[in-house]
Amino acid sequence: MENSNKKVWEPNSIIYSLGDEPECAFLIVSGIVEFYSKNNVLLGRAGQTEVFGEISCYLNRKHSVTAKAKTHLAAKIIPKTEFTKIIKNAHPVIMGMLRSTYHRLAEANIQREYSQEEIEKYTLMYKNNIENKEEIKNKIDTIKEKLDKNINS
Repeated sequence: MENSNKKVWEPNSIIYSLGDEPECAFLIVSGIVEFYSKNNVLLGRAGQTEVFGEISCYLNRKHSVTAKAKTHLAAKIIPKTEFTKIIKNAHPVIMGMLRSTYHRLAEANIQREYSQEEIEKYTLMYKNNIENKEEIKNKIDTIKEKLDKNINS
């Protein structure tokens, strides 16, 4: 299946890393890709018919996450030049929707990273048998439940 406009990855393969220059966006034909922060926090996933890598192409910025194949993954490659043409021809309302979505996604990624740091902090405190360990354990469980609910929705 691999040719000039399609590519396949095995599970756990890195598609691109945080800090890489964007060369293209990807339209998923089959499989699942996951996105990780600089501290290896799972930020989200994408599946069949979804596009990823487009934000970096659109903003002309280095990738802000690492994309990794969760399963066997097949995707159509959309070169940056082609993606730019698609964007230039999009209706201004669509562009506004995309911009606001990109900003919300960036904020959600920052919040997810912060929540993970909080979990790690409270977990360390809990492991060190500090006072109120039951209260801290409950806080950790509550944060984990919220994160799991968000990641699976």
